[in-house]
Amino acid sequence: MSNPTKMAVEALRDAPGASALLARCETARSIAMLLAPLTRPLLPGLELAAARCDLRDGTLWITVDTGAESAKLRQAAPRLLAALTAHGYQVYELKTRIQAVASSYPGQGRAEASSPGLPFPPVTDLGLNAVDDAAEHLPDSGLRRALQRLARTLRGRQGKVPRQP
Repeated sequence: MSNPTKMAVEALRDAPGASALLARCETARSIAMLLAPLTRPLLPGLELAAARCDLRDGTLWITVDTGAESAKLRQAAPRLLAALTAHGYQVYELKTRIQAVASSYPGQGRAEASSPGLPFPPVTDLGLNAVDDAAEHLPDSGLRRALQRLARTLRGRQGKVPRQP
């Protein structure tokens, strides 16, 4: 453990209420270290780290990037649960969560068409107002920010003549 990390852990140990958080983090780290060699042959691209594991009420939640990774882990669940039980963990169920990685579409947010040779449809006031209205009525979230970016892109395209292929 690096010196700044060690100092942070020591400071948290003295903080009221932080001991439960530290215990959960340590359990997640131990589980990840135990399962990593078992999952590596199944999913070579998955780096099983403490941040991907969360043990709550006998259920181990593992965060993965794709549905395929989730399916592979569910298939291996009996073997993984047996390994955890053999090491003294009271884990009765393994569940996965899919956390999609951030990706961007080429040309996202640009006024020009992102697919050369293909025209983009004309922007109408009705369409732009619908996007603005939808963004306005959503709570602050990724979806709201995406709609706001879409509205800015549409405003940039408004009044331009669509390209012909």
